[in-house]
Amino acid sequence: MTSVLIAPEARNLAERVAVEVRAGDDTVIDSLISAIVASDSYYSEATMLTAEQLREACVGNLHAMVEALADRSRIDLRPAHAAGRLKAELGIPISSLLRAFRLGGRALWDRITELADGPGDIELSGVAADLWEIVDTYSDAAVQAYHDTEIDLTRADEMRAARLVRSLFDDHSGHPSRLLEAMRGLGLPESGVFGVVVADCDPTALTPASLRRGVAALGVQSAWDMHVDSVVGLVIAPTADDAYRAADHVGATTGGRVGIGTLFTSPMSIVSALTEARSAAGAASRGVTRFGDDPIAHLLASDTAASDVAAAQILGPVLGLPDTERSDLLAVLDAWFRCGGSATRVADTLFCHRNTVRYRLRKISDLTGRDTTDPAQSAELYVALRAVQLRAG
Repeated sequence: MTSVLIAPEARNLAERVAVEVRAGDDTVIDSLISAIVASDSYYSEATMLTAEQLREACVGNLHAMVEALADRSRIDLRPAHAAGRLKAELGIPISSLLRAFRLGGRALWDRITELADGPGDIELSGVAADLWEIVDTYSDAAVQAYHDTEIDLTRADEMRAARLVRSLFDDHSGHPSRLLEAMRGLGLPESGVFGVVVADCDPTALTPASLRRGVAALGVQSAWDMHVDSVVGLVIAPTADDAYRAADHVGATTGGRVGIGTLFTSPMSIVSALTEARSAAGAASRGVTRFGDDPIAHLLASDTAASDVAAAQILGPVLGLPDTERSDLLAVLDAWFRCGGSATRVADTLFCHRNTVRYRLRKISDLTGRDTTDPAQSAELYVALRAVQLRAG
């Protein structure tokens, strides 16, 4: 509620118009409705705004404005708020809303001049300024309600879309129609090359819209579900290469560990692909890992508790060393596997002497009881090392 002071000389003419409106005289109302419909195609061709709704908005706002003009110190902006909300909900442009208020002010002014004692009536100059001040007040209130409603509608649409996206990754094996309904609701195609992408990252700097735009530039459609510490996405691409390019884009955008499950052509495979994508993301060191690229890492990532136990049992004595010594031993063990068991190549890789490599490998053997030259024991060391690396991220 807002107070508007009306000039004393305006009260007589304004009160006469108010009396007419209170008495149910529809002259001004009918004139206003005709002017609105004639001047704006959004009203004349509207399929959602009914004639009753238009009339109700006109009656409510004209009554409120004429009462304020008749020197009511407290004006009622509820009709203006209601009009703004209605127009926003129906998608009628804000320019049409403002035009209707201007026409309302014009209709009141025309009636006031008809009641005046001619153009020289001293009251007219006072009432004109007051009338357009009130029209501005009501217009501003309607515009604010319009914008507030737009925000509410956008938020509601975003929440609905978020619920639909999350439902994509639910198990719909018993009700496949629900999955298809969710995809249609999101405007996603039901055919193509599908892939599920999981990115372990801080999602606060990302939005579903930004991720959609990024992969859309690659010709890929998508939907994204934001979690506390990860992002889950469904990509639908023309080809497998396009799907993998989309995953690469996500990896470059997030900078975190990204996994993509086995590609598929039926939406009903989303849930199993999600499990694979999570496993692939957990197995990744950095960048993008495709499920199946590193079976040992996927196996370890699928049961982190067991992998932690294996690491502790096999490499526990090494992990308990001071930081520098531990890092040196783990580095030489990693290089040993990467270099195919060649001490010379390990030495070149780590910029140290071959004797240093052999010394560190012997120390690992002494601490763990496992020899890198024994196939079975070497396999155990490799599994434990990969578990340590995965845990470190």
